[in-house]
Amino acid sequence: MPTIRVVALLLGCMLAASCTTKPPTSDARVCDKLDALAQSVQPGQSKTVRLVRGGTWMVDHYKKCEHVDGDAAAEQFCQWLIENSSTEFMEVNINRTVSCLQGQRIVGYIGNTSVESWSGKARFSMPKLTADVEVEIEYSVDYVTNEKEDFIQFKVIAD
Repeated sequence: MPTIRVVALLLGCMLAASCTTKPPTSDARVCDKLDALAQSVQPGQSKTVRLVRGGTWMVDHYKKCEHVDGDAAAEQFCQWLIENSSTEFMEVNINRTVSCLQGQRIVGYIGNTSVESWSGKARFSMPKLTADVEVEIEYSVDYVTNEKEDFIQFKVIAD
């Protein structure tokens, strides 16, 4: 009997490992939504959308999305972000975005990873997105001081 359990365990591990090579659906959906936003940016223009998370989880937490009022594409992207992004773990949202734009992600479970703080800024040119468009992301997570809002900001720039 132990042999059957070992074989079952090995098969389970192999199956799980094969799944990690393919980006999760949520990563691909971020790309699709970013592409829709990118298609709305006119040459020589840019659009900025900022997803913010603040407060103390399960006490007074909140999530909001900021953009230029009256921009339908930015409004749609914001609405999608509000409905499809993590409120508890901003690093999950960052990881999904990097996976979309760079084609790789932090492998394994990302939420509640003991990330104390994580910030950065990067610019990507991706053939997946509309031609002649770059996406600049800026992000900040700080669970140590918890004095400021965590965010990820998307700036789509058309040449």
